[in-house]
Amino acid sequence: MVGSGATDRSKEAVGMMALHEALRSVCLNTDWTYSVFWTIRPRPRVRGGNGCKVGDDNGSLMLMWEDGFCRGRVSSDCLEDIDGEDPVRKAFSKMSIQLYNYGEGLMGKVASDKCHKWVFKEPTECEPNISNYWQSSFDALPPEWTDQFESGIQTIAVIQAGHGLLQLGSCKIIPEDLHFVLRMRHTL
Repeated sequence: MVGSGATDRSKEAVGMMALHEALRSVCLNTDWTYSVFWTIRPRPRVRGGNGCKVGDDNGSLMLMWEDGFCRGRVSSDCLEDIDGEDPVRKAFSKMSIQLYNYGEGLMGKVASDKCHKWVFKEPTECEPNISNYWQSSFDALPPEWTDQFESGIQTIAVIQAGHGLLQLGSCKIIPEDLHFVLRMRHTL
């Protein structure tokens, strides 16, 4: 069929624009500083120089950056570097090269369990159980979250949505909101 490739690419472009606008809208209309969508994809199998396959044949999955939006420092809520660089944007840009194994670690488990996680940098009075989670399982958090928390991010939420995960970060403490979680699941 002639032209179906162009139609598919056009639909994909429209979908990407809609995703980007949804991520942008979340940040501009709420207290979230950044939003990232991680898509679930099959892990590519690569042939090594000796003919051996790297990766397995059972169709293992991974989480890969699809798109993101960061409004960066918008007030004194976030930290400023001495050299004037925005540490939130710096930490945000580092995220784009991350990959996560589906079903493993915090990110992979949220995806496979189709749940959500809310994590705070510091213990809070409004969410004692969540802050205890942060305190008791520091090693279970993705290592790159340290950069985010050091940049001034106070809250990170990860929500299974559509064919992937929505990750949100804020320079403010944002209490867990199940209505928001449900809305995000149906928005993306």
